[in-house]
Amino acid sequence: MSFKSQMVDDLQKVFLNTDDFGETVTLVRNGSTYAMKGLYDELPLNGEGLGGNVDAISHNPRLFVSASDLPGGAPRKGDLFVLSANEFHPERRIVAKDFEYPKDGVVVYYLKDRA
Repeated sequence: MSFKSQMVDDLQKVFLNTDDFGETVTLVRNGSTYAMKGLYDELPLNGEGLGGNVDAISHNPRLFVSASDLPGGAPRKGDLFVLSANEFHPERRIVAKDFEYPKDGVVVYYLKDRA
């Protein structure tokens, strides 16, 4: 097994696994819905535990998904994801403002809350 194949396999079995780190998310594109596993990452901006000299912090929420789960295997700016409420965040609808797809099987979406 190649290193790339092993990394993609690890991603699916561990990081996107809903029993470990991942969660089920729903992509809404062109009126169709697609359920997939994802890893949502958002740094809280409430200032707790940041230290005395930190005035502000900026962090883009991100969503990691397997490219093979996307329709046509292709990410798009403007993709809408629905995340169900869980112990880490409330239910939310988030939009992809950009993405990285280095062709390693993983897409990293940079997100914004839907207005």
